[in-house]
Amino acid sequence: MITRDDLESLSSHQLHDRAVDMGKAEGDIDWLWGLLGSIPAAEGQLGELDDSGLDISHIVSAINGYVRADRSTEETLRPQYVDYLLEHLETSCHQG
Repeated sequence: MITRDDLESLSSHQLHDRAVDMGKAEGDIDWLWGLLGSIPAAEGQLGELDDSGLDISHIVSAINGYVRADRSTEETLRPQYVDYLLEHLETSCHQG
């Protein structure tokens, strides 16, 4: 049985590989999605957000892949889409 001490003795790269591989193998979308959402904050703590490999195209690709896997997600997210568009369209109307 693997203990916390066993895991703590691994390099961060080894932990990453093991955790992501397990998440993939178990189909743990929630955990993987949460990990993806944690990357900008982690990069920000290091002061390297601009150098992050996580850019808009990667984020959009991840979102689109998630939504394609379950089209009902789009319906669930409708209120967020509407709120975001209204907020930004109202802002651009007031600026122009």
